[in-house]
Formats: sequence, structure tokens, C-alpha cells
Amino acid sequence: MPWVGSDKYRQLIVRVMSMPLFRRSRAVSSSSLDPDEDPVTGLERVASSSQISSLARRRREDEERLRRRNQRHPEFEREHALSSRYESLNYEVSENQLYKDEEGDPEHHVRLWRRSRNRWVVCFLIGFFTALVAAGIDIMVHYSQEIKFGIIIKRLLSKCDKETELTGDGCMWTVEAAWMCYNCILVGIAGCLVIFWAPIAGGSGIPQIKCFLNGIQIPEVVMLKTLVSKAIGVACAVGGGLSAGKEGPMIHSGAVVGAGLSQGRCQSIPFDTGLFKEFRNDRERRDFVSAGAAAGVAAAFGAPIGGVLFSLEEGASFWNQNLTWRMVNHYF
Repeated sequence: MPWVGSDKYRQLIVRVMSMPLFRRSRAVSSSSLDPDEDPVTGLERVASSSQISSLARRRREDEERLRRRNQRHPEFEREHALSSRYESLNYEVSENQLYKDEEGDPEHHVRLWRRSRNRWVVCFLIGFFTALVAAGIDIMVHYSQEIKFGIIIKRLLSKCDKETELTGDGCMWTVEAAWMCYNCILVGIAGCLVIFWAPIAGGSGIPQIKCFLNGIQIPEVVMLKTLVSKAIGVACAVGGGLSAGKEGPMIHSGAVVGAGLSQGRCQSIPFDTGLFKEFRNDRERRDFVSAGAAAGVAAAFGAPIGGVLFSLEEGASFWNQNLTWRMVNHYF
């Protein structure tokens, strides 16, 4: 056949091979969750430039839609459970090449000993400063009651008794009005601190600390302004006669103390001591927050063992024997 090697023969062969009968059909892989994975090679298919541009355009449209929604409804993230303001904390230190190189350093054992020593120092400081916060709250409550009953009410009662003896008219309404005004002023101070300065300081703070110890990063939950607002607010609330106590807020206050001292710096104000840099990671910080919560319970109830058990059973995600030993030793 002389026409076998001709150009027409080659064109015919190419046309026949390009027919759908000879094409390999590409089915969706049933064992993979990725629709872009090739079922034969197991490799991800290379997306075309048109697909990449369409995905980028869709992402920009979603971001623009989210931005417009937040502008129209600024309270959307606060009213819904899912919010981009809340992040997840790391449970372990990232084991990368830099971390492995540090472990291989001959001075690594010396750094481990120094880190273990600093943990004991930080736990001692957490217990000491948490006790100072509890004592400060008690002192503020004592002096607020002294001003209310020992100065204002006492002077008004003596003045009212003298006027009653002279005129025979009662003036107890002035005493009651002064008592109510004083209580309203203290409660108003506590409310203004929470509403306008540190909203996260509202309530006992126990649910927020439980969330933090279980791996949820809540904004401003362990900051200095939260501690100040919590301590002054509790003192004003108790001094104002509200049915509230310092037990729950002391857990939150101790957690803030633990988070701040273990990092050696303050985020509310630009202040960095340069100390305890080896503890500036989520794993170490969470352990010291747990120790601070235990110190808060111990300071509020005078129960060091109860504070340790509360922190480990109700707050911490994992049982840490070394942390338990450090907390128990510093409370005796």
C-alpha cells in the first residue's frame, strides 16, 4: 500500500486517536476528599490560570462582603458565637529545625536547669502578688465601709439626734438618702469601669479563664487593665452593698497576675523587663495562668490545696505533675 506512509495516512491516524473512544476518562476519586486530586497518580491537578484568578476574585468578593457587613452591623461579632476575634492557643511548642538545633546545643542542659529554677521563682511571685491583690481588695472594702458607717452615717445620726432633741422632728430621711447616694456612687464607679474601660472584666471571670486554659485565646482576658478594673470593681461592688464577693473575681485576678509575671512584660502599657523570655509561648503561659487561678482560690478562701485541685480539675486541660508540685510547695 503506497498510501500508508503518506501525509493523508498520518492525518487519519491522528484524527482517529483523538476521538472520544480512545480518550482516558477521568473519574472523581472516591477515596479522597480533594476533588482536585488525580485518581490515577494521586497528585493534585495543576489549576489553570483562569481557575486561580476566579478563586482570587471570589476571595476578594467575600472579604468585601464581610467588610460591608461589619460596617452595617458593628456588633455582629459580639452577638454571634463564631467570631474572628477568638483564636486557638498552641498546646505544644513547635518542633521545627530551629528547636532541634537548640536541643543539640551543648549548653542546652544549662538552659533547662535555669528554666526550671525560673519556674519556681515565677510561681513564688504569682502567689505573693496574688495575695497582695486580695489584701488590696480587703483594704479598699474596709475603708469604704469605714467611710460609709464610721464617718458619714455616724455624723448624720449624731446630728439628727441633736435636731430631734431640739425640735422634735425626725430627720432619718437624710441618713437614708446619704446611705443610698454613697452606695450608688460606688456601684456607678464599678459599672463605668466595666462598661467603658474593660468589658471583659464583667462577671466572675471563671468561664473566661476556663476557656483560656482549654486553648481559646480571648481578647484582653489576661491584661493589666482587666486586673485593675476587676479589683476596683469588686471592692466598689462589695462596698456598695451588692450581693457579690471576691471569690470568683479573685480567680480571674490571679490568672491575670500569672499571665503577666510569667511573660516579664505588660501589654497594656509599653513596658518590658526583658525577664523570663523563655516562657513567652502559649504552653508555658497557660501553665502559669493555671497556677495564678489556683493562687486566686487560695487567697479568697484560705485553702491552698483546694485552689490547686480547682485549677487542675476545673481549669487545666492536662495533668501536669511538676506544676502541681510547684503550686503546692509555694502555698505552705
